[in-house]
Amino acid sequence: RMGGVAAARTAFYKVYMNFGDGLKYCGVYTMVEIIDDTMVKDQFGEGKGNIYKPESTFQTFLQSQFEKKNNETAADYSDVKAFVAALNSTDRTTNTAQWRANLEKTFNVDNYLKFLAINNTIVNWDTYGAMAHNFYLYNSPTHKLTWIPWDHNMSMTSTTGGGNTGGAGGGGRAAVSLAMTEVGTGWPLIRYVAADPVYYAKYKQHVRTFAEEVFTTAKMNELFDKYTNLITPYVNGTEKEVAPYTNLPNTAAFTTALTVLKQHVSTRTQAVNTFLK
Repeated sequence: RMGGVAAARTAFYKVYMNFGDGLKYCGVYTMVEIIDDTMVKDQFGEGKGNIYKPESTFQTFLQSQFEKKNNETAADYSDVKAFVAALNSTDRTTNTAQWRANLEKTFNVDNYLKFLAINNTIVNWDTYGAMAHNFYLYNSPTHKLTWIPWDHNMSMTSTTGGGNTGGAGGGGRAAVSLAMTEVGTGWPLIRYVAADPVYYAKYKQHVRTFAEEVFTTAKMNELFDKYTNLITPYVNGTEKEVAPYTNLPNTAAFTTALTVLKQHVSTRTQAVNTFLK
């Protein structure tokens, strides 16, 4: 959201449960806003358009891969059908200007390029480009189909799962690089925009803007410190997270993670500078 892409809001909660003998402290949890509940209406100002949670690479349109989260009784998938058709049109290689125009009639391309710049900068492998999930499409009446990212628990880390880097056919678990040269045709919404000089130039500018105006060491360190200080008393302070109600192997891991996050931003800043040279 700081980078200009609509996304779910989150908040920390202290959770207590009663197993029959009074309340037991079960640690700090992150609550995430539901896209089709409050997020779309609050951040777009309306919520009448179709909201999809796809499981698709967008190589072809299969209705079963576009789960509707609203308007279920109206079996109208014409918006996503038009988007997939425009993306894969042969105009892409014969008339690039026409291809871009048709794609932009169905899809908010600039918003997606902005998301792609942010996602590749922070490092997040558990989304489109490695896995065909963890995003929504909202057909905003004023913005066309708009990309909404989802499920960021695997972001801000250089650790990835095993698998390929996303050739034809999808699958694999590897973060997409800033240059995106390794991404195959199995992920057309990355491969085709990265291969288009107009879109690639806009993408690079979004990378630069995000790195210079949002993802700076000063701003990120301030953010990390703020939330670390907020939840520390309820992780390893006056109220401690203890097994089995914690994901921490020990309390020291919580403190160490702050240093790791700060170093990650520094490392990615260097990677962006190299990419933009």
